[in-house]
Amino acid sequence: MALAGVALCASACGGSSSGGAGAAGSGAGGDHLTIWSQWLKGQPGQQFLQAAVDDFQKQTGIKVTVQWKGNAVVKSLLPALNSPDVPTDVVETSASQIQNVLYPAGGMLDLTSAYQQQVPGTGQTVAQVVGPAATSLATPTDAAGQTTGGPVVVPYWASATGVVFYNGQNFPALESAAPKDWDAFFSILDAQKAKNRRPLAQDGSVTSYNAVFYNDFLASILGPDALNKAETDKTGQTWKQPGYLQAAQLVERLAKGGYFTDGYDASKFPAMENKWANNDADFNVNGSWLPSEVGPVAAPGFDYRSFAFPAVAGHSAPPLNVTVSGIGVLKSSKHQAAAEKFAAFLLQRGYQEQVATEMQNIPIAKDVPAPPAVQAVKQAIDAGQVNTVRSPASLADYNAKIYFGLDDKLIFGKLSAAQFIDSMSSDSADYWKSKG
Repeated sequence: MALAGVALCASACGGSSSGGAGAAGSGAGGDHLTIWSQWLKGQPGQQFLQAAVDDFQKQTGIKVTVQWKGNAVVKSLLPALNSPDVPTDVVETSASQIQNVLYPAGGMLDLTSAYQQQVPGTGQTVAQVVGPAATSLATPTDAAGQTTGGPVVVPYWASATGVVFYNGQNFPALESAAPKDWDAFFSILDAQKAKNRRPLAQDGSVTSYNAVFYNDFLASILGPDALNKAETDKTGQTWKQPGYLQAAQLVERLAKGGYFTDGYDASKFPAMENKWANNDADFNVNGSWLPSEVGPVAAPGFDYRSFAFPAVAGHSAPPLNVTVSGIGVLKSSKHQAAAEKFAAFLLQRGYQEQVATEMQNIPIAKDVPAPPAVQAVKQAIDAGQVNTVRSPASLADYNAKIYFGLDDKLIFGKLSAAQFIDSMSSDSADYWKSKG
């Protein structure tokens, strides 16, 4: 979703669908590295990675073959993960996919040693370039949130959700004076409503987008682990504790106060974000990929700007929900050293700059700026304002059957805040009782 179908390219892009043999160079002579990638041919990520592969081959003499699998990369690899003849050395995808699917199956290498490697031309190790917050996101945890080993991904880019986007042409003052809390933001939204605007675009058909509001309101009020605590309470009583209702009341205020664009509750993605990109709405709470996603349909001269989801007044801002993506190495690989070398290769400043300029996304390296549209988000990530609390994979069924459906009704104005809390409490208890 983050970058699919976006036609962005620069002079350094290019290459065939797989890397050919490079010129003999320093290093690993007969190595032949195979990579399965999350990108499809023609996507900015594919063009970036192919160019990096071509450079790597020329500089190291290591032959690299890439298969562009797209979003099916993990699903395609899983059946062969522990077979005697695994078809790849490296899987290039999001850390969450590796942690939730491939790592539990026992096929991924602990990359602690890779984090001690020097990144060429930087004088820093991989660990220093990646930073502690991103390293944490690249490290698997158990149901209690405890790490279960070292990192299993060397990330080279990041994305974030809960980002508030706007057109800088329409709100020039916000670039240097973004609202720090929702009291200030409501004042801006109310001023737009007074102009007969519906200021917030919301694609209601995407449940995960709908959930951002309650998730981040709750994280601001009670902390980023509050949702996990309530969802895993088999009695359902945690939902009744102070703070959970306050977060729901803020969603109710948005839903019943006329803040969302007309038809958001019956729209089909991406109708509402496209309306926003054509100035039919003022703000869109979305992911860092939004500018690339709407680029082909946006109004001419649209100036993408953003700020992080504001705090609930009187509380701290919620930490950013960040996903990191990069290089995972299979335990069965016979070319682990070459794979780790390639992972470090992508963290050089030149390639990190291309993550921003060619992929139009957020570089991992702390000293490399992101595109202007998400630079404020990058600054928050570099400052460590990142949510490292993750929802256990075991809660996926609960979210699908309980939370997302009730949250949709809350954000559509079909449930009051009090009704939402009562339903979450009782339905949670019934759900866990059915599980024994």
